[in-house]
Amino acid sequence: MTRTGRLGGCRIAICAAVALLIGAEFGQASAAGPQIVVAIDAGHGGIDPGASSGGLVEKDVVLGFALRLARQIDATEGFRALLIRSDDTFLTLGERIQRARDGGANLILSLHADTTSGGEAEGAHVYTLSEEGSDEAAEALALRENRAEIIGGVALQGEPDDLALLLVDLAQRGTGNEAQKLARAALSEMDGAVTLLPTEPHRQANFRILKAPEIPSILVELGYLSNASDRARLVSEDWQARMASALARGLRRWANSASPGFLTPKR
Repeated sequence: MTRTGRLGGCRIAICAAVALLIGAEFGQASAAGPQIVVAIDAGHGGIDPGASSGGLVEKDVVLGFALRLARQIDATEGFRALLIRSDDTFLTLGERIQRARDGGANLILSLHADTTSGGEAEGAHVYTLSEEGSDEAAEALALRENRAEIIGGVALQGEPDDLALLLVDLAQRGTGNEAQKLARAALSEMDGAVTLLPTEPHRQANFRILKAPEIPSILVELGYLSNASDRARLVSEDWQARMASALARGLRRWANSASPGFLTPKR
């Protein structure tokens, strides 16, 4: 694809995002009864296994939970799940975002399970987008996850021009605010239902999967594969049920306070 073609496609997505923000600003709600489409992005897959520890592999753990969460969301009135991947498939980060767009997603939940060198960190936590991470560990994690873009030999696309960058910044301000609200809503329901990271369960990092300018997105770290207690939870039917239920409740809580423009059907 030529640079002109890339920029044209970029502007189409950006203009849609700006139109969405205008609708949100002036409170243009959709007709009664639309379903909010939740894109569930099970991280990694195929030739990209993600983290591993204690016999568990991240790509398998998050896919299993994604399938359960999809069932929970489909059973929640007013919501519909969209699985970005439903099997052991490798997708670039750009392909994941495009699948969310093509499926008319109102928001993205990206699922992961991290590791740490010491194995002491424990608990689920949520990331929202920031150009600068909460700390060095968050920044290092973002760098590892973003490398999935080139594992399959896929190079990142060229940067758009100054006008496109300005429009992206405008759009991301609105979606960033919604992502913050979504993260707070999810964590409020997760707290007490599952074990949370005791220090800063709401964290920030520069994950590319969170950069769709028109789709509010959060990244949910289900726990640490390097921690024995978290590993036991991640394969527990009871824990998975409680976590899926908490996230579904968080989605309902977010929808009750979301800007109307972000709840309108996208296709």
